[in-house]
Amino acid sequence: MISLKLETLLEGKVVEANRVEYKEGWNPQEVVQALCAFANDYENVNGGYLVVGIKAEDGIPTLPPVGIPKNRVDDIQKELFEYCNKIEPRYIPNFEIVNYPDKDTYLLYMKCSAGDAGPYRAPETVYLNDEDQGKKGKKKPNVYKYWIRVGSVTTSAKQEEISELFEKFNAVPFDDRVNRRADISVIRRGYLEDFLRESNSSLVNQINERSMEDLLVSLEVANETDTGVELRNIALMMFAEHPEQYIPETQINLIHFKSEEAEAGNDFEEKVFTGPIWKQIRDVLSYIETNIIVSKTVKIEGQAESVSFYNYPYNALEEAVVNAVFHKTYRNGEPVEIRIYVDSIVIINYPGPPSYISMDKFASGKARPRKYRNRRIGEFFKEIDLSEKAATGISKILSELKRNGSPKPEFETDESRAYLETTIRIHDGFIASDKNGIISGVGDDLTVGMSDKMSDKMSDKMTEQEQKRIKIIIENITENGISSKEAADILGVEQKTANRLLSKAVTSGILEGIGGNRNRRYIISDFKRD
Repeated sequence: MISLKLETLLEGKVVEANRVEYKEGWNPQEVVQALCAFANDYENVNGGYLVVGIKAEDGIPTLPPVGIPKNRVDDIQKELFEYCNKIEPRYIPNFEIVNYPDKDTYLLYMKCSAGDAGPYRAPETVYLNDEDQGKKGKKKPNVYKYWIRVGSVTTSAKQEEISELFEKFNAVPFDDRVNRRADISVIRRGYLEDFLRESNSSLVNQINERSMEDLLVSLEVANETDTGVELRNIALMMFAEHPEQYIPETQINLIHFKSEEAEAGNDFEEKVFTGPIWKQIRDVLSYIETNIIVSKTVKIEGQAESVSFYNYPYNALEEAVVNAVFHKTYRNGEPVEIRIYVDSIVIINYPGPPSYISMDKFASGKARPRKYRNRRIGEFFKEIDLSEKAATGISKILSELKRNGSPKPEFETDESRAYLETTIRIHDGFIASDKNGIISGVGDDLTVGMSDKMSDKMSDKMTEQEQKRIKIIIENITENGISSKEAADILGVEQKTANRLLSKAVTSGILEGIGGNRNRRYIISDFKRD
């Protein structure tokens, strides 16, 4: 589980509601049952977070928090250990006392990882003691139940759900299993530190003080042993230079056909992308962005404004590639495949959607999976903005293609759901004749109005993806400037991603920020007009 700062949790953007529970006051019974439910992790989302001292309405925290009494802080921590002993097998979360929003407000913040020794059960009531006697000195029996989270509700499991829990704990998800073929020498500290900084983890302030072993254990991607640490598969996927050496075919294979003959011809380029899976995704997208994506601007007869569009919208391709890497199985070695044709891009991952999901619902973005094949990958991707809310990937692909005026995506699988083939076809405007009058070159329209000085600053300090996004923002800045929310809506990203990008543009001297933090807007720096 990732060590999120409480402030990040309260924003409600990184962690979904079914993984967070708030309690206004200290109620041992409710807390124990919630801890048991998070440990059982019935929906396979890797546990959750429990905060005592904050009132919530419909799952939304009410701020400022009420806090817990200062004179009860020590007692509550002792009681937490005592009551956790009532969970079978014993389960104790990572917890801390947090002062928020000021030093006079105390909150109990618990990070409840999915357990690995379950299924877990806890008593229906935690208060029975020696005074709770029946007749003839016999104690009243305490009923133990298996508690689970269904959506954002903690409830006792039914018999069918209990059977599923036993099956689940007999089959630990592959990305969370220990990999005994690798040792810590294969982990690159640079990748680990980059991730911590980009995810704004609470560990970022301790990077220079803690060993790599400590950081990996804190991220719960490694287990402590008497002789060091043992790595889980997720550690190799996220931080190893060559994860494919320990988890076969953990890579992306791309083939770019440069003629209509495609497989029948000889004009093609093949590339294999390796490294951490998040870096594979970004490297693939960088290749596609540099070599494939182009734009056109068309003047429509009888219409004052021209129309601009891309052959393939970047955000749709990004979501499709992320989905393929996230949802493939790593248990049996099959790489993600990307095949680029002259009129379409095909992305293939193995296997396809679970058999209980209707492909019609899947294609319309309305399918809701019961569980996730790679829960840890999803958790880490969300931290660095590679994925957003659960089960929204197809919906985002559909909306981005619609916004660009592109055809709908096509999804293909077989009866056994052995694979999923996602096809994104080129915009019709790149197939149709030029009778409407194409007035821009390949991608050149994005730099209209930009000085050489601005372009130089961007190329010096920004990645290609960041440069492209800033160009889109600049195109949409009005005389009143642009807010981070407006920029996020235009780019189709979360607001925190837009905030980081705008701050980088200000630091680079491309944009200027005006106004206070809450009403801050961004305008183009003066040098553009030099």
